[in-house]
Amino acid sequence: MTKSLKTNRLIYIILCVAALVLASFRGGPATYTFFFGLLLITPLSLIYLLVVYSFFKLYQVLGTKHITAYDPIQYYFVLQNEYLLNYCHIGIKMYTTFSHIDRQKGVSDPDSSDYELLPGESVRYDGTLVCRYRGEYYVGIKAITIIDFFRLFKITYRVPEPLGVNVFPRIIRLEHPKSFPDISVTAHKENARLNSDYDASVRDYIPGDPQKGIHWKVSAKTGKLKSRLTYGEQKRGISIFLDTKRISKDEYVFIPNESKCLEIMLSLANYFASYSVPVSVLSNQAGPRTHLCSGAHEIDSLVTSFSQVKFREEEYAPDGIGYFTEAGTFSDCLIAFLIVTDIDAELNKRLYALSHLGIKVIVYYVNYSHKTENILEIPDITVVTVHPEDDLTEIL
Repeated sequence: MTKSLKTNRLIYIILCVAALVLASFRGGPATYTFFFGLLLITPLSLIYLLVVYSFFKLYQVLGTKHITAYDPIQYYFVLQNEYLLNYCHIGIKMYTTFSHIDRQKGVSDPDSSDYELLPGESVRYDGTLVCRYRGEYYVGIKAITIIDFFRLFKITYRVPEPLGVNVFPRIIRLEHPKSFPDISVTAHKENARLNSDYDASVRDYIPGDPQKGIHWKVSAKTGKLKSRLTYGEQKRGISIFLDTKRISKDEYVFIPNESKCLEIMLSLANYFASYSVPVSVLSNQAGPRTHLCSGAHEIDSLVTSFSQVKFREEEYAPDGIGYFTEAGTFSDCLIAFLIVTDIDAELNKRLYALSHLGIKVIVYYVNYSHKTENILEIPDITVVTVHPEDDLTEIL
């Protein structure tokens, strides 16, 4: 309740009490007229609020349905008076947690504006809408506030048809990586002089591989042909594991967290794909899933695929990491990136197993807490803590 409303109500109550006392002790037509006139203000104000609530019109429009986080989108709303009554005090409340309006120069903030509409009049506000996170949520006007002529009463109600958006995650363009080796370290050519002896590690079967090199036990377990690496064979590509666990039921908690996880994954994939380094994006969504990205031309497909990914509370990152480790998926990569939202004893066991593969492992721990006491210090494994509101250009 605004200060002016409180003041006006106090004055109104004092006047009513004074009129009642005056009518009781003096009487007379003028006194009673004044007293009953004050009493009529309340029902008239409430009837006015009901009429405005019933006939007030709001229109809001976004410039496009295809929205990427942090990309500015043209947005406008129109407040319309289609009735014969003057609307004197109309206020609006915007959604501001996941999005904000960039005002044009010289234009006041719509949240702080008090609109007055004459009969048949309309007011249009043009601005630029910026959505901060990937996900599905509401933007634009959240609620309408109506105040009567005498500024005694107000009603605030949510917009019955809010403006919903489905926002795609953005891709951070990495120039000089800070959290992992430069591309010159990772973009090796395959060694032409391969040893004919086989290693215990495996990779996906490629047509032309000798049959004696097929690891039948792992192939039967995974349902996909796997070939054993030979000693001296260069590891190829990058593996990125994405934890798809929903950490909370509160959208104000899980939307920024999930958006940041996807931003990290896409930024890493885009960086390596731009150098034609194959990228395997791994996840565990009601079962293991793999999405391959062999070059920059497949980034759009990757964005489309993972923009609709469903994070679920029952997902458990160690299960997915354990599966891909046993299947030999990580054995055939130069660097394994793990994007996780929680670290427990079971995940530490998986990290310990990965440390024996002879590959570089980088863990991005995306969480609102930067506490790392429960993370084991393991050789060849780097842990980078990321807050959902951190600037990835300063981290990646």
